[in-house]
Amino acid sequence: MATSNKTESFDYLVIGLQEFLGQKKKYPYPDLLRHAMNALSLEMKQSIPFPKTMSGFLRLLEEPVKDWCPSNFIPEEFDRDFGLMDEGSFSEEANDYLTEVLLDKGRIPKYASTLVKQLVIDHLKFTIILDKLRDVYNDSDPDKAQQEYLIFRTFLIKNKYTTISQIRKAFLRTKHISIEEVGDLYEECQENQNYWYCDRCGILTEKYGRLKGIKPSLCGNHGKNQSYVHQVKWETDLLCIKDGIHQRVCFPGIPELNLYSALEKLQKEHPDYLKEVKLYPGLDRYDLQLRFSDDSGWAIDIKDVRDPYKLAKKLTELYGEGSLRYDESFYVISDRCIQKHPDYLEIARKEAKKLPHTTHLVSDKVFRTRVVRKIAELQTGGTV
Repeated sequence: MATSNKTESFDYLVIGLQEFLGQKKKYPYPDLLRHAMNALSLEMKQSIPFPKTMSGFLRLLEEPVKDWCPSNFIPEEFDRDFGLMDEGSFSEEANDYLTEVLLDKGRIPKYASTLVKQLVIDHLKFTIILDKLRDVYNDSDPDKAQQEYLIFRTFLIKNKYTTISQIRKAFLRTKHISIEEVGDLYEECQENQNYWYCDRCGILTEKYGRLKGIKPSLCGNHGKNQSYVHQVKWETDLLCIKDGIHQRVCFPGIPELNLYSALEKLQKEHPDYLKEVKLYPGLDRYDLQLRFSDDSGWAIDIKDVRDPYKLAKKLTELYGEGSLRYDESFYVISDRCIQKHPDYLEIARKEAKKLPHTTHLVSDKVFRTRVVRKIAELQTGGTV
């Protein structure tokens, strides 16, 4: 879909705001931000005067965009019930739009700052590694490619902070992924800085003494005394995963690995019935593959997306050819999404026009119960 000049101005506003908030000095304002502000000032809703100061403009951006932005400026991918800022920071919705729409669809303009262009470069670095492994998987050595992909992806998810020596140890014997390539997905930590992470959502940033993650609507309680919040002590060569990789790999990977660990534990307890649990089969065609003693197979893809309407547009039939064949398929939605939105599953099912009715849409809790029930049925000689 072509981007109109109006929605392009909205894109400039999102990118320019991200650049502005990332600057150490607030002057001069980023070119894209000035361009967007000029376009807005000419077409803002008449009932809302354009702010006379930058502080007033930033306060306006805290409000839902539907309340102040011309409707023809707002792209359909952006939820107009949210603002571009939240408590003085780039909002979750704005961050999602930047990374999932502008970056993924190549809509970053050539005039963007070095800071934003670096996000594009980091995005591309991960894609290059993935594409290289896919070529190996398809052309010569699928087992080796799969093995190295598991090492690579799980390392990024588990190690939000790391060191060069840890990277070297993990990737010393990988044939298709170099230590340098992995190191490029991290950045150096600064001495005398405080660093934090959350077991549930990853990297935390500190502002005015408060800790905040990248998805505060799903994981918002980050008191420093919480058992799942941890401080990282600075050491020589300490590295932190880059923002784009954290958003693309780490955050969605946390519930994936949590469910995998739970199923792996079940498999060890009932090896005669749950025969195999595979993580990221086919280089992540879907997240998990289960094989049971009756030779049935389940394919599972885990989703941790706040908005059921947004998720529904992305739900399609899971690939099931060759070794990836399955008898039943599942989209498993994280429990925290459903806790925030009790009608989540009903909305997602109704709006997912491309999703076959044979694919199950269930919560994480319900899915775990179904696996336990399947094992129990096999133990008594029945079927599920």
